[in-house]
Amino acid sequence: MKKWKSLFFILVAVNAAIIVGALILMFLPSEEREPAEPSPSGYELNVTSTKESLAAFINSYLQKETSSELDYKVEIDDEVHVIGAIRAFSSTVDATVSFRPSVEKNGDVALHVTKFSIGRLDIPISFVLHYMDEFYDLPDFVHVRAHAKEIQVRLSEMPLKNGMYVKAKHIDLEKDQIEFVYYQPASS
Repeated sequence: MKKWKSLFFILVAVNAAIIVGALILMFLPSEEREPAEPSPSGYELNVTSTKESLAAFINSYLQKETSSELDYKVEIDDEVHVIGAIRAFSSTVDATVSFRPSVEKNGDVALHVTKFSIGRLDIPISFVLHYMDEFYDLPDFVHVRAHAKEIQVRLSEMPLKNGMYVKAKHIDLEKDQIEFVYYQPASS
């Protein structure tokens, strides 16, 4: 019987040690984690898109932000296409401009003209870009560079609310991989 008595007291001692240990842990101050401090430079949000979603976003943005009635739209497949109409000799002629986009080091997008057609007629690209720059109501952040045969979309100049701005990170239309980063400056 002495053996059982010893085992009983050992069991009581183990239980007491566990209870005392639990009580000590309960009443010790916790390691409080302080909330993450806002980054002094602000926040960023990575956004991926598909060609279809990006085209819908661009068309919606252009409709809301341009002062005149839109007579062109954007479609995206392996290239970016601006499809619309050109006013010539008091009539309207269908026109299509196709671009190959590239991301510049600063996050802007350069749209290199690959094709231009008015109906079935080929027109020199620099002439067309000059015409677009002169007669189309393009947003202020879109800059036509007729001599370089490209349109530069300066995303950092695109007006967004609350001081936000956007940069392109990666555009691969053939693989339908489009990535942008939205930046929110830190609050003062």
